[in-house]
Amino acid sequence: MPVNSLTIHLLLGLALLLGVTASASAQVAPAAPESQSLAAVRRAAEDQLRGELDPAVTGVVFEAAELDSRLRVPACPSPLAVTGKLPRGTQARALVRVACIKKVYWTLNVPVEIHRQADVLVLRKAVGRGEIIRAEDVLVQSRVLPGLTSPFLTRPAELTGRLTRRPIPEGTAVTADALDAPLLIHRGQNVILTARTGGFEVRAPGLAMADAAAEQRVRVRNLNSLKIVEGVADTAGVVRVNP
Repeated sequence: MPVNSLTIHLLLGLALLLGVTASASAQVAPAAPESQSLAAVRRAAEDQLRGELDPAVTGVVFEAAELDSRLRVPACPSPLAVTGKLPRGTQARALVRVACIKKVYWTLNVPVEIHRQADVLVLRKAVGRGEIIRAEDVLVQSRVLPGLTSPFLTRPAELTGRLTRRPIPEGTAVTADALDAPLLIHRGQNVILTARTGGFEVRAPGLAMADAAAEQRVRVRNLNSLKIVEGVADTAGVVRVNP
């Protein structure tokens, strides 16, 4: 069947019309929504805790946990809303809430690890239970510790008058709970006996019969009467006796 010129023009017009329509449809198709940067979410969580930190505290590192790369949330058109508090004591992790609360709504809970670079006292040699650690027995090392506060001793002066509660191996960082409380009274030390009654205080010289830390009971020989009395370690070199 012969194709006349009218038919050809109709086919060309139809093809042109379809092409224009397809092009127009491609232009108005909605684009896929942009996803929120997970790196920005992690930074926001870290910055929240950093802003809570006392500027005088140095060496602290905040490290937000890696978020699942498959996680997809719409990009937030407004600044992220972030809430979170620094943990107490030696806790080394905080949970920070990062949310979008304007036009787009989502919430992510981001764990943040907390570490601090600090100088600590480390034993040069092993020590046994009931021993005194001297300044020459330790060296100062910089270590990365969990949390904001540290249970480790940082100054040799903190060792003064304290006995070990248990054996401690060489190379161990010394913690406060590894040592007894500082001794205020030492065996064989000359001390002052004090007694208060009726608004008056009586003092007498004495000789300590044992070691004692603060508020521990200790026997003392009264050098005036030569009697042995029992009192409580009050301050360095002073024993309080109840009349």
